[in-house]
This record gives sequence, C-alpha cells and structure tokens, in this order.
Amino acid sequence: MNVTFLGTGAGMPSKNRNVTSILLDLRQELNEFWMFDCGEASQHQILHTTVSPRKINKIFITHLHGDHIFGLPPGFLSSRAFQAGREPVFIYGPKGIREFVETSLEISGTRLSYSIYFKELEEGLIFEDSKFKVYCKKLDHGITSYGFRMEEKDLPGKLLVDRLKKDNILPGPRLSTNKRK
Repeated sequence: MNVTFLGTGAGMPSKNRNVTSILLDLRQELNEFWMFDCGEASQHQILHTTVSPRKINKIFITHLHGDHIFGLPPGFLSSRAFQAGREPVFIYGPKGIREFVETSLEISGTRLSYSIYFKELEEGLIFEDSKFKVYCKKLDHGITSYGFRMEEKDLPGKLLVDRLKKDNILPGPRLSTNKRK
C-alpha cells in the first residue's frame, strides 16, 4: 500500500503545491486506488503519475470546503469518464456532497459513462469488503468534517508444516482445532 500526495496545500494552490488530494494505492490488495479529497486540478496532478483515473473507484471527502472538493465535478469525474468505461465510482462525504456533485454535473451539462453512488456520512463504519473496513469520525472544524480510519482485516497465517511434523502433529481434524497430543 502506497500513498501519493497530489496536493497538500491548504486554501489555495501555489506554484509548488496543489490543494488537497491524496491517492491510496491498493493495486496489490484490490487492483484499485482510493482518493481522499479532490482539490482543484487534481486531474492535472494525476497526469504526473502512472495512475489511471479508471482505477480510482472510491473517493472519500473530508469536508465541503472548496480546496477539498472543487476538483471533483465536473473536473476529475468528467476526465474519468473518458477512461473508465462503465466502472462506477463511490463517493463518501458529508451531507451535501451528493447535491454539490449532481448540481455541478447538471449545470455544466456533463454526462458520465458510469454511475456514481453516494454515501453521506455519519460516524462509524462506512465501508467494508473482504479486505478492509473504513470508519469515519467527526472532527472539530468550521463545517461538518470527518477523518477516516482504514483497517486491513487480519490475514490467515502461514501454516508451518515442518514445525507441525516436529511436534508430531499429523494431518487431519486436529490441525483445525489446534490441539496437540
């Protein structure tokens, strides 16, 4: 799992830093990327990476200040439509994120080739699959804001067959109950 910072500037971009957007590389685990916030020009910052926008299928928005969302519609979502085919995107964010995205797309006449699914947040577990759980918790900020915590689920350990033989544990039901002679 790797993290790519597309922008770390707060409030407004500078010559050296774009506004907030972070990519989490989950290609080894899920063959996808997750985006956290999508500040203005995030789509341009992606061009400086090897990331394909079609691989970004989950977007987590911390809060609705412009430096965290102005790159989303129509910007990134529209650019993604040219590469994503019909792969849907899931957007998790505070109440109002759906209205912001849908209104922006409607006013700009943007048509997407894929579906968008929204989850407006409340504290707690917001996403779970076979490998990860994602939780959110309210933060103290000027407007409703959330922090995200990802937990990777436990993976089964490797069976050390040589040790089993050394301890005289034979193949069979006893292995599953972890009992010894």
